[in-house]
Amino acid sequence: MTTSRLVKLLSAAVLAALLLYMGNVGIGAVPPLEILFDPADGLHRTARNAHPAANEQTLTIDALDQPVTVVRDERYVPHIYAKSDRDAIIALGYLVATDRLFQLDFVPRVAAGKLSEAFGEGSIETDQFLRSTGMDWGARRNLRRIREEGGIEDSLVSWYAAGVQAHMNRLEPEDLPLEFRLLGYEPAPFDGLQAMRVLQYMTYDLTYSSDDGRYAALQTKLDSTWYDRLYPKDPAGLYVPIIPSSDAEAGGSVDRRTVTAISAERDAAAGSILAQRHRRRANLRGTLAEGYIPSKGSNNWAVSGTRATTGAPILAGDMHLGLSLPPIWYEAHLVTPTMNAHGLTVPGAPALVQAITPDHGWAFTNTGSDQIDHYSMEVRDDRSAYRFEGEWRSLRTEIDTIRVKDSDPVIDTLYYSHWGPVHFADTSDAPAGGLADGRLAAVAEQWVAHKPSTTLKALWGMVHADSLGDFEAALRDWDTPMQNVLYAGRDGHIAIRSTGHMPVRRQGHGRGLLDGTSNAGEWTSRIPFQELPYSRDPNQGYLFSANQKPTDDTYPHYLNHDWRDGWRSLRIDSLLAAQRTHSFLDLQSYQADVDVQQRDAFLPLIQSISDLPPEADSLRRMLAQWDGVAALDRPEPLILDVFLSELRRMVWDEDVFTGENRPEDAVLLDLANANPNAQWFDVTETAEEETAQEVARRAFVTASDSLYDRHGAEPQDWRWGDHHAVIFRHLTRSEQLKPLWRGPMPYPGFDATVSPARGREATHSASQRFVIDFSVDPPRAVAVVPGGQSGNPLHPRFYDDQLDEYVNFEYFPVRFPASPSDLPDSLITGRSSLQPSTR
Repeated sequence: MTTSRLVKLLSAAVLAALLLYMGNVGIGAVPPLEILFDPADGLHRTARNAHPAANEQTLTIDALDQPVTVVRDERYVPHIYAKSDRDAIIALGYLVATDRLFQLDFVPRVAAGKLSEAFGEGSIETDQFLRSTGMDWGARRNLRRIREEGGIEDSLVSWYAAGVQAHMNRLEPEDLPLEFRLLGYEPAPFDGLQAMRVLQYMTYDLTYSSDDGRYAALQTKLDSTWYDRLYPKDPAGLYVPIIPSSDAEAGGSVDRRTVTAISAERDAAAGSILAQRHRRRANLRGTLAEGYIPSKGSNNWAVSGTRATTGAPILAGDMHLGLSLPPIWYEAHLVTPTMNAHGLTVPGAPALVQAITPDHGWAFTNTGSDQIDHYSMEVRDDRSAYRFEGEWRSLRTEIDTIRVKDSDPVIDTLYYSHWGPVHFADTSDAPAGGLADGRLAAVAEQWVAHKPSTTLKALWGMVHADSLGDFEAALRDWDTPMQNVLYAGRDGHIAIRSTGHMPVRRQGHGRGLLDGTSNAGEWTSRIPFQELPYSRDPNQGYLFSANQKPTDDTYPHYLNHDWRDGWRSLRIDSLLAAQRTHSFLDLQSYQADVDVQQRDAFLPLIQSISDLPPEADSLRRMLAQWDGVAALDRPEPLILDVFLSELRRMVWDEDVFTGENRPEDAVLLDLANANPNAQWFDVTETAEEETAQEVARRAFVTASDSLYDRHGAEPQDWRWGDHHAVIFRHLTRSEQLKPLWRGPMPYPGFDATVSPARGREATHSASQRFVIDFSVDPPRAVAVVPGGQSGNPLHPRFYDDQLDEYVNFEYFPVRFPASPSDLPDSLITGRSSLQPSTR
């Protein structure tokens, strides 16, 4: 490390520490100042330890059976060569701990609700919320199952934990990564439960975002005709289903019995409790538990050999998640006599999650399926029992102790029904939720994360599959979170399946707040594997998913009820259908696509606006002539963004929508075309009764005035890149650690473009990008991850080294050396020999 680089990094670290001292106490206590400046054991030592020696080193790991060789390529990706799968996973755990120790500790803390142990009393409310989800309860239950059954899952968590703990055992407190030293705590021991918590967190991130409470409230505020019109089961036709209609495999039957009417009194009180929980989650800033972001999603697509210039399948994937430093993903290559896989893992998960082998690869998108239900309950006022099917059942209680750094522990009681965790009103900001006759209102949750999950077994089988048949067999073990898994291989096949534990409800759906006093909302089974949405080698020669509804209306099973607008699905389908064959570079360019589909959809309405002032009409003509690409140097994305914001505000300005989900843009467009005189187009703050065209005119004038006032009189000088950026927050998302953030960096794109970038300062987008060509052996692949391999902010190179390439949609080659000698010396940034103990 150069002296100037060390000074720069230490300055950032000291600044971060001083911000902690001056900031609020929510982040927790801070270490003594000598830790900052002690020349031997202060942050100078932390900086020196941030970059392990690049020259050959030999390390002893007692748990190993045989030696393991590790070489790091030019991006610091470890290539692990072991004589057994067991030793490979031990080595993986060791290396992840070496590079991402703070992440290995922090994410399980989020899932377990143990942030207060590290950060102090400012995290108590967050911990209470996280524990109330049942995340940790489900993790403990699943670990017990794994221990009882034995098998590969038990082996994987044990092997991985042994590797992680081997690294931790080597460390003195002064050797801990920067965050531990700044925040003044030490990591918890890593064991199988920590691994289960990491997997639970991913399920939380992708399936816990339910709007049941809001939909229940809207159902009481709107008559049924308008509710069904404004919140349809399908996204108003503006999507292309994942499964081509000619390939959809339907099966099974659905019991659609009418739901027993819920008591209006109980329903209203329970809806209030759910609304509280939504507000609490939305306010959990500074943690990975913060509120649902609609841009969480993903893209994947594959073209068959007949549609590829290479003559073999090409696969692309980019998972849309939170952008953080360190990144969500850790990249690694594992080679053993039975495994050769290069891919991504979540630090703490003892297997590769998304991977490439010499024979096949796969990519994920979140299905958005409804894997959680909420039930309105009647509970005795002493919280001892709840009513179900006309009888009182005992509530199970668990006295929970939240340990708090530098403060007294907090006792918290968790309640469980047969449905799952039970929540009561927070009397600090709402009525107590009382009902007549000494009863309380409550809400229970039933969530797939509370059930057994063999997803880890599925991942292991996917890595070891030799054919599409083997891969499909492995997917049978996939439970949570439910995913669209896209396969492509050297065998010439492409296939996609919406895979996971999708409950079958007795009443046929899980929409809104359900009646917890009857069995109408029971989960009677799960959709059989063979009846999940699936397509293989379709006639069209390509498959893709972008979080749109997987099927058309012919599919018999309930999957969800609030699918988002399918703008990305429309654009991806048009790209893949537009030309006969696609090259390796074509599929890379599609990941950079920022064509705004909303512009085409809203253009007829925009063009119909008349009698505009000259300045506003000039902006309208600009939108009409624009090619729809949300490029950094264009003013039109800014104009469209402000106009759509004003239009939504004016159309959905009635009290019924205050604090609730507004209808999707597809609904607004459908309503403007089919019923332009609908009551919703009337602006409540005016005396006139506006139509769709009139409210569009008013919104455009307001947007125009705002744009000229804020950005000057020359629209050609307005640049989207001056107002739209991406930011990479530290993993904790703490404002006090802002020196460890990167950005904002100008970034193209728009809400729901193929490369997504919601909001003016996007914090969620592609968490990785890769493209694989199976026409060569080993497969040719390129990838980029927003950040770097090292989680240590003081690493001289690999903390943030891929960010420039990421924002510029550039890629790095994925290395696939079959042996250590196959990686040229010029590309090697580190070597290690991991040796078993000689004892």
